[in-house]
Amino acid sequence: MTAPASGRLLTPLMLGVASGSILVPLNSTMLAVALPDVMDEYRLGADAVSSLVSLYLGAVAVALPLSGSLGDRYGQRRLFLGGVVLFAAASLLAVAANAFLVLQVARVLQALSGAAVSTSSAALIRAAAPPARRGEAFGIFDLLVSTSAAAGPFVGGVLVGAFGWRSLFVVAVPVAILAATSVGLWLRPGGESDAAATTALRRPMDPAGLALLALVIVAFLVALRPPSATVGLAAGLAVAPLGLAFAWYELRTPNPAVDPRLFRSRTFAAAVGGVFGNTVVLHGSFLIVPLLVERLLHESATTSGLVLLGISGVAALVAPLGGRVSDRRGRRTPVVVGALVTTAGLGLLAIPLADVSPVSVAALLGVVGLGMGLSGSPRQAAAFEAVGPERVGMAAGTYYTGRYLGGVVGASVAGATLAAGVTAGGVALGFAVLAATALVVAIVSLGLPGRPAATSIHSSGLESAAG
Repeated sequence: MTAPASGRLLTPLMLGVASGSILVPLNSTMLAVALPDVMDEYRLGADAVSSLVSLYLGAVAVALPLSGSLGDRYGQRRLFLGGVVLFAAASLLAVAANAFLVLQVARVLQALSGAAVSTSSAALIRAAAPPARRGEAFGIFDLLVSTSAAAGPFVGGVLVGAFGWRSLFVVAVPVAILAATSVGLWLRPGGESDAAATTALRRPMDPAGLALLALVIVAFLVALRPPSATVGLAAGLAVAPLGLAFAWYELRTPNPAVDPRLFRSRTFAAAVGGVFGNTVVLHGSFLIVPLLVERLLHESATTSGLVLLGISGVAALVAPLGGRVSDRRGRRTPVVVGALVTTAGLGLLAIPLADVSPVSVAALLGVVGLGMGLSGSPRQAAAFEAVGPERVGMAAGTYYTGRYLGGVVGASVAGATLAAGVTAGGVALGFAVLAATALVVAIVSLGLPGRPAATSIHSSGLESAAG
């Protein structure tokens, strides 16, 4: 797979891949503002309409590992193009939905195709970027995608107010066409990734391994968010034996769908552990901060959204810098420094103060966002550099599954700390737990490579111990 030779990273190819990746978070964040209108049209309660969110998240979690394997087998370019086309078709189905069940089916199809776009996008950026500038490439990619996702609620509110909730799904169609056209024209078939896919086609698929992993993920999700105490307990007890069965089977099959041996690479294990913990912090903050601002500080939801820009906005703006530094100094330094900066910001938020204002909270969240921006793209680049081209899809599926599960855990942890009520003490405890998590991320990230990626050496498809 080859991209046009150019000294620029912000190319039509980058914009095309980013356009496809934008579809997934943008359609999630925009939909939130449309749920009340969907409830009114179909005459549903909040529990029923929330299935549009839960079905989507559950389908993404199960589909990510499958998407990674399909990309390795059939080629990342082909998977990306198929994913954006299916996403557009699913969006049109949602526009035409004359029953809530049809809308639910459309959301599941969006989730499946979105997972394919997510894993293949990461693989395409890895393949197209020069190794010496790969961290910066992921930083620019993160800037484009994160900025668009952050704008989702505002854009969604404008569209719903002017044209109704179905307009949210209409918007996905031209974006998908732009992504497919750009990648189809600017990324030519051929190169190492497609050669690896040709080799992979000769190997049989591993449906049993994928099914076992899906059961592990579903059991884990149900245990965190059970419909009842009995079901939650049963799911929790099933996670460990299902996980052991999955690992046992995959270690003995000649062509595993998700190879546990990936975690023998210290770099890959540190990257996945880091993104899991980092997403715990992010989603935990997304739950705690609005409750702090609106319930304790008695401010509006608009103020709450502006305060949260301290994380998402600063992180997006700093992402290219973190990637650029890692290209020159190695992946480890900006990630560890970023995690420590995040720890400091959360630690200050955990100090109960009598005089707290939205401005001070936003400023400290800016510190948190600074740390996340420094560490995000170097960590992602390190994860995908730790494997050979024939396994980059598998690595992406595993990495993004870890990120997704971290988000679920973060929301659950934050909810547990505030279960007794939204109080100053509960908020302080929540931030203290998140600060401890960020500190663990800093320690885990010491396993990332300490030398520039251009000098890294791959061995048997996996990077040897990081420097």
